[in-house]
Amino acid sequence: MHHLKNVWEWLINHWVMPTPAELIAEELIQAQRTKLRHQSSMEYHTALVSYNVARIKRLEGLTAKQEVAE
Repeated sequence: MHHLKNVWEWLINHWVMPTPAELIAEELIQAQRTKLRHQSSMEYHTALVSYNVARIKRLEGLTAKQEVAE
């Protein structure tokens, strides 16, 4: 318990309440981070879909060549 008292005293003496501008800046940073994560996941999804579409077209092309050869 003595340790918690020391931690509490340190927080009281060293922690400073953020200003409204700092709080707003932190909120904007969090929003930008969330937006970038969403964009990144969308870009990954788009790339994956494009890759799969290209594979399907290639396989269809191979299938068409095999049908012609038969």
